[in-house]
Amino acid sequence: MGLYRKMLKAKSRIYDNFLTNPKVVKICTILALFVWFFALIAGYIVAQFDPDGYNIVNNYISDMGSFNHTPLPYFLDYGAMITAILIIPANFYMEKTIAPSPINKGDGEFPRMMYRLSGCGAYHMFMGIFGFFMIGLFSEDRSTPLGLHWIFSHVVFFGLIMGTFFYGLLILFYKTEIPRLLGLYMVVVPFITGIIFIATYVPFWEWMMLFTLMIWMVPVNAFLVKNMGKE
Repeated sequence: MGLYRKMLKAKSRIYDNFLTNPKVVKICTILALFVWFFALIAGYIVAQFDPDGYNIVNNYISDMGSFNHTPLPYFLDYGAMITAILIIPANFYMEKTIAPSPINKGDGEFPRMMYRLSGCGAYHMFMGIFGFFMIGLFSEDRSTPLGLHWIFSHVVFFGLIMGTFFYGLLILFYKTEIPRLLGLYMVVVPFITGIIFIATYVPFWEWMMLFTLMIWMVPVNAFLVKNMGKE
């Protein structure tokens, strides 16, 4: 029993005092957005110096992390890994705040489905975050004979799109501080772009998947950061 209580205290210190601490979440979220946008923009600019050129119509996102398509692929590789680590607290925080646990809700009946949707959203987002880190670790040039880069590129988009879908359902059907119109977007648009990409495997639609995910992630994370000062 003593060990169990110690484990609970350790969990509380890590989760409450660090992973969902508003100051930690705020700093990590701002850094994650800065690192990812810098990596994406700088990597795209540098890729233009490749003799074959680089554009979103003919090149996959992962091509930006290969010496076959850019003279300096490290922007995408390290940018993906660093961003994946930095965004972890934001996902924990979003799960905690967008649908508080029914156990901790003391002002009347609280829909358990809202809590379940939040959990499903967080689970799949963590899957996407894990895949995001791994595509940087196993870039196109380090894919290994197992094709790890190809595998994890599917993991990242599947996880992020499904996480977006579940969070979108929660926002659409339950009252939150996030506009329901954005919830509708999260349910429909990224999911459709994912299906189109699977059906075509055209580089342009992979970029569209990325952009449709960023369209909700950036404002929602900015909203969370803005409202942390109210706590």
